[in-house]
Amino acid sequence: MKYAVSSLAVLGGLVVLGLMGCSEESEAPNLAEQSQTIEVQVDTVKQRTIPLMAVVPGAVVPEQKASIASRLTGYIQKLDLRVGQKVKQGDLLFSIDSADIKSQITQANAAYQQALAGLKNAKLDHQRFRKLYQEESVSKQQFDKMRLQYSVAQQNVAAVKSSLNQAKEQLHYANVKAPFDGVVVEKLAVAGDLAAPGKPILVIENATSLSVQTEVAGDLFAVLHLGDEVQMVLDGQPEPIIGTVYTLVGAANPKTRTHTVKLSLPEGLNINSGTFARVSFKRGARQTMMIPESAVVNRAGIEGVFVVKEGKAFFHMVRTGLKRLGMIEIQSGLSVGEQIVISNNQTLLNGDLIQPVTPFKNILP
Repeated sequence: MKYAVSSLAVLGGLVVLGLMGCSEESEAPNLAEQSQTIEVQVDTVKQRTIPLMAVVPGAVVPEQKASIASRLTGYIQKLDLRVGQKVKQGDLLFSIDSADIKSQITQANAAYQQALAGLKNAKLDHQRFRKLYQEESVSKQQFDKMRLQYSVAQQNVAAVKSSLNQAKEQLHYANVKAPFDGVVVEKLAVAGDLAAPGKPILVIENATSLSVQTEVAGDLFAVLHLGDEVQMVLDGQPEPIIGTVYTLVGAANPKTRTHTVKLSLPEGLNINSGTFARVSFKRGARQTMMIPESAVVNRAGIEGVFVVKEGKAFFHMVRTGLKRLGMIEIQSGLSVGEQIVISNNQTLLNGDLIQPVTPFKNILP
C-alpha cells in the first residue's frame, strides 16, 4: 500500500514538471518576431575632397577714422556733441575762444597801416630824388640810397600784409568742422578745457566704410591673393559672411612677424567697428570620409552610425570631425564602401531589419 502511494506521488511530480516545461517553452520570446522592419534611406561611405582651412582672429575696422584736434591754443566752446551722434561733412564740431586771435589781427592790421604810411613817404622821397637826380642836383649815391629805402618799404608792406592774412586765416581755424560723414566714437574733452595743437578732442569714424582686418603668418600670407573670397563669422551675425581680400601688406610686423590682411564686407550689415571676427582662409585640400550629418545618432552619450549588413542595421561607434554643408567628417569607426543608414534612424535598434527607399542625393561632389 505504501509502495502504491509512493508511485502515485512520483508520477504526479513528473506530470507537474512536464506541464511546467511546456509552459516555459510556450512563453519564451521569439527574437526574430521582435525585430522590426523600418524603411530608411542608405548611402555609401566615400572619400571626399574638403578644403584645408586656417582660422585666424580679426576685427571690424573703419576705413576712415580721424582724431579731431585744434590748430589753435585756446579754451573750447560749443562742444555739445555726444558719443554715438552722427555728423555730416562740414558740420560744426566745436569752437575755440577767438579773443587772442582777434587781438593778433588788430595788432597785425595796425602794423600794416603803419607800413603803408611808411611806403607812401618812401615813394614820395623816391620820386623827388629821381627828379633831382635827373636835374643833377643830387649825386647818384644819394639817389640809390633813396631808391633802396623805397624798395625796403615795399617789402615791409608785403611782409606785414602776409602776417595780417595769416592772422585772419587763424580765425577760420577757431571753428572746427567735420571732415566727412561719420559717427562720434570718442569724446576726449568738454567745453571749457584748454585745447592745444595736436591734442585730440574728438574721434570720428565713417560707419559706412567698414572692413575686417586680421594678421596672418608668413606661410599663410604666401598663398593669399587679391580678390580671394574668404568666409568670416562675425559676433552678432546669425550666418557666416563672405568677404573679399582687397589689401595685402607685404611688410611684416617686426614684433609679431605677421602680415596685415584686409577684407571687404557686404553692404547693408548692421555692425560696428571693433566687432570680433573669425576669418577662415582656404590653404589647400585633403581627402577624408564625409557622410550626411543625419546619419550620426547618439546612444547613451556615444556618437555612432548604423551600418547595413545583410539587411540589418548594426550600431558602430564613430569619431567625428569637421562639419561642412550638411556633411560631417568621420575620422574613425567606418570604412570606405560601407552602407549606412542616413534617415529614420532615431528609433532604430541594433539588429532591426531595414527596407531601403529612395537613395539620398549627396551634398558634396
